[in-house]
Amino acid sequence: MKLAGVLLVLAGAGYGAWRLRREAMAPVRLGRALLEDLSALRYQVCLLRRPLPELLAGALAESPAAPKFWTPLGKRLTEERGATLSACWRRTALALPPPLGEALAPLGEALPAGGGRLDAAINETREELARYVREETARQAQQGRLTAALCLSGALLLILVLM
Repeated sequence: MKLAGVLLVLAGAGYGAWRLRREAMAPVRLGRALLEDLSALRYQVCLLRRPLPELLAGALAESPAAPKFWTPLGKRLTEERGATLSACWRRTALALPPPLGEALAPLGEALPAGGGRLDAAINETREELARYVREETARQAQQGRLTAALCLSGALLLILVLM
């Protein structure tokens, strides 16, 4: 019976560490998805000249970033009739977690211009996002090890107290 209790406490600690790590990595996963989406956006808008609403309904609607960014942007564009594309983009971007929103918000100003200016703005934003993803992944790896150690040591302390 004691062994079952020990295993249950250790499993709970492992699950807790896993959940904390998963929650902490959510902005990184969103950043990676947006990084890929910006490549598609650049290709579709700058090179193929497809309109943004068509992309929002098609290719970008299936992205992992769609629930957090592309779908709200599409809703904002259809519901706010008097608002400009730049304003809708900026409000939607600023609703994202802080480093992601701040990186994407300036891109809204270049969207109506299109062409080379938009291409340069997308590349600059992609570089910022790639840097954030790299740095945050390294930071989260270190933080994950620390969290796992704390969860495991707490579980072991609980086991010792209960025995």
